[in-house]
Amino acid sequence: MNNDQITRQQTTDEIDLLELFNRMGRGIKKGILWVYRLILDFLKLILSKTVWILAFVVIGLIVAYVLYSNTRRYYSSEMTAISNSINNTYVVSSINLLNDLFKQRNYSIAASYLNIDISRAQQIKSVEAFYTIDINKDRIPDYTDYKRLYNPKDTLVKRLDNYFVIRLEVYDEGVFAQVRDGIKSYIYKNKFVVDNNTERIRQNKILIETIENEIRKLDSLQKVEYFELPQMQRASSNQMVVLNEKDRKLYHDQKLALEREKLKLEKDLNINSEPITVVQDFTPLSKAENPYSRYAVKIGLFFAILGFALSIIWQNKKKIFDHIFKKNS
Repeated sequence: MNNDQITRQQTTDEIDLLELFNRMGRGIKKGILWVYRLILDFLKLILSKTVWILAFVVIGLIVAYVLYSNTRRYYSSEMTAISNSINNTYVVSSINLLNDLFKQRNYSIAASYLNIDISRAQQIKSVEAFYTIDINKDRIPDYTDYKRLYNPKDTLVKRLDNYFVIRLEVYDEGVFAQVRDGIKSYIYKNKFVVDNNTERIRQNKILIETIENEIRKLDSLQKVEYFELPQMQRASSNQMVVLNEKDRKLYHDQKLALEREKLKLEKDLNINSEPITVVQDFTPLSKAENPYSRYAVKIGLFFAILGFALSIIWQNKKKIFDHIFKKNS
């Protein structure tokens, strides 16, 4: 193949490639125009059914108001805490067992557990506990598993075994403070939780005492190497004692490590002495969780879609009836 043939072949390839790009461009343009016309036709269809849609929206808003008027307003607050002595599974299960009493409307037993009057217990909608999920393995909760969707087989996330969240829902804001204290008292009255916490504190105190003894031993050993042995070396002319500078420094590292461990245990005893540590306490109640707007949006949207669908059916009722009769004949 000579140079002219090669040049002609390259030119032909370029023309074919350019034609391919042109076809692709025309195809994309047609696709965009098709989507544009489809959206435009859909908007025109919606505008043509405006009367139907608005009429059903009004009906939906009326239905929403009726439902709103016949339901009690409730208020919600949450507390985030850490279980110090045991796995949070026990605390979460204990709280959710308490919530079962409210589901069954067994207010007398629930009131005794929370140490409140039955009349106040009747104002509680729910008391639920939830696990927290860690998605980046830093042992800090990233979100709360409200829908209980955690899958143990999912290795990308981990359910934390110390953090947990308690959600309190009440109908009357006035009972909130007493119920909040009752929940904490309910946890502290759990003998298994309390006994484990007492044992944790006892073991930590023993460990602190052991660490302090080890630190005193290192101080004594360091004193010998730094002060007594050099004096013995100078006093004896017939004996040479070789001191290893690396070994001396090792005592400092060991002592600092023990000091850090001691401070960590002391911090744990001072800050986390209770069975649970509240990270974020219940926030004050401010607004209802089920206002009219929530009913209006959900039910109004449902009726708007229903009105649009019924308008389409009404517009094509003759075709639908003919199709049904032909199918049955």
